[in-house]
Amino acid sequence: MRCKTKEGFLLARKDKSFAAYLEDQYYDLMFKRLKSYIFQNRGGLNLHTSLVPDPSYTELDDLHVMGVSFKETDDDRILFRAAVQADVIVKGRSRRDYEEDIVYPWFSISFTGILRCGLNMVTITSVGEYSKERFSKEDALSQYLIPYVYSKDLDAHAEKFLKKYCPKALETPMPLPIKEVLEAMCLTVHHAPLPDGVFGRTYFNNATVDIYDRDRNVVSIDIEEGTILVDPDVFFMRNIGSVNNTIIHECVHWDKHYKFFELQKLINPELTSISCAVVEEYKKGAGGLSEELAWMEWQANAIAPKILIPAKTGRAKLSELLYTLSRAFLSDSKASIMQLAISEFADFFKVSTMAAKIRAIELGFDQAAGVFNYVDGQYYPPFSFAKGSLKKDQTFIIDRNNAIIESLFNQDLAEDFKAGRFIHAGGMMVINDPKYVVVQNEQAELTEYALAHVDECCLVFDRTTRVSSHYDDSFYRICFLCRDADSKSFVEAKFNPKEGKNEDVQKRAREMAAIAAEAKRVSDILAEVPSSFCGTLDYHVKRRGYTNEKMEERTGISSRMIQDYRNKKDAKPTLQSVLALCIGLNLHPSFSYDLINKAGYNIMAANEEYLIYRYLIDNHHMENILMWNAKLQDAGIPQQLPKNGNKLTAPEK
Repeated sequence: MRCKTKEGFLLARKDKSFAAYLEDQYYDLMFKRLKSYIFQNRGGLNLHTSLVPDPSYTELDDLHVMGVSFKETDDDRILFRAAVQADVIVKGRSRRDYEEDIVYPWFSISFTGILRCGLNMVTITSVGEYSKERFSKEDALSQYLIPYVYSKDLDAHAEKFLKKYCPKALETPMPLPIKEVLEAMCLTVHHAPLPDGVFGRTYFNNATVDIYDRDRNVVSIDIEEGTILVDPDVFFMRNIGSVNNTIIHECVHWDKHYKFFELQKLINPELTSISCAVVEEYKKGAGGLSEELAWMEWQANAIAPKILIPAKTGRAKLSELLYTLSRAFLSDSKASIMQLAISEFADFFKVSTMAAKIRAIELGFDQAAGVFNYVDGQYYPPFSFAKGSLKKDQTFIIDRNNAIIESLFNQDLAEDFKAGRFIHAGGMMVINDPKYVVVQNEQAELTEYALAHVDECCLVFDRTTRVSSHYDDSFYRICFLCRDADSKSFVEAKFNPKEGKNEDVQKRAREMAAIAAEAKRVSDILAEVPSSFCGTLDYHVKRRGYTNEKMEERTGISSRMIQDYRNKKDAKPTLQSVLALCIGLNLHPSFSYDLINKAGYNIMAANEEYLIYRYLIDNHHMENILMWNAKLQDAGIPQQLPKNGNKLTAPEK
């Protein structure tokens, strides 16, 4: 057996891994068991070499712990399996002489122990040849004894926590009794001045710390493990969280990560606490302890809000609030009702409004995404949208800077924005039409109709945050604020032209823009035409660039009669003649009705013949007089429009 040198001990301590600790503290125990195992199983261990093809002697010379895997338990026990590389000396007779060689087989050594106030009652339960263990997410722990937590299981983890420390909160909607939870967990909370950005600190070793007394004076006290310090001036995620969230966040650390704390006592005794900072980004790829700490933060961030508002009771309470408020405020919009409900929801569970909004969306109340949206330094009115309009990581909300960037550099959006088909209003990119947008005090605002039908008139954006997807930002994914009041970063919104809803909204915007442009053109022309029949007819003939002879060809009315109609104010054309002039000029329906009215006829009455005329004007004004006469004949109208025997040409478009 080789004794561990002082130099080896120092290297192990410097490494500060459990593998190094295990090798340092339990080397003799492992050596003894592994030596016995090798001796008893030497015939089947495949220890031969080319120099010693048939060893008759084997001797364990040294061992090295290459890694350790852990399994979760519900108590202080710790189950772990060490991957060990052995240095085994083999001897045997070869063809020429008695030879000696060395081999390096791998073995697995399984342990059990009690991890409380150190690692105690360590026992080797089995030794065997090494084989890669199949990963089990249900009971696996990381190398730092941190459990594996997945976003889809967050509610289950929250329920497990409450079953241990406050089971009544799972049965009846109630604000979580924080003091009762702390007592059940044997934890103590003090308000304390903490460094900038740190909202909470959990101590897993005794220490002397500064706290606030009742008069908010700073005093030093001795504390024991299980003490939580909370900075009353820095609440978790600022406007997303609250003091309650901060405390429960630290409680999750103690519940989920107690074994991590105990491990640190073994391998990093100089560490006494874990500080939780207000972070908006988890750093990926840092490796080692830094990445494990970030993982722990994600777990506490994600689970704490679900403990404060359990799924079952939270869903029941919000449903009750929506029902009560909708009956009390019958004339209010659905969005306004939802905003009131979220506000009362937050008050009831004693969490921040934003935390309540996020939780409501997680519980299936997707309309909560339309309330309490803080963009560009202000809150905008609540809005509604069709169910299913937003997928995960999608939003209607986009701040002004992002809107400018997308409208300038995203080719699929730039053309529409440059043409004025969209406008940034209410924190959204909206179709620029009076149906959806009004301008008041030089600021564009959404109409009541638009606020109730955002999915009809607003573009959808893909949301990207600076939170690493390595940890799954499920706690943050619904909360799209662009720029929080205290946020140092912002959420980016990217326009996706391949999104089906965006295709529909862009198509609608272009159609509405075309209609608006046509309406303006018609309106401008109507504003220019004279007030008389003859003046209006003359205006349209000139606008078309036709001669009287061309008009005769297109209407069947003689050029002499057309000249009279254009010049004589007392001309009295028949209704059929006026209709022939309308189709001969292919007038827009608005111009046709204007010309008919100025000729002294009213065809808006519920008369069968007039209904046919209106149908032709509205739907077939780009055809010619022959086509109209054919349709009149098919409809049983005996009176044909004036025509001569000449061949009529197709209409000009």
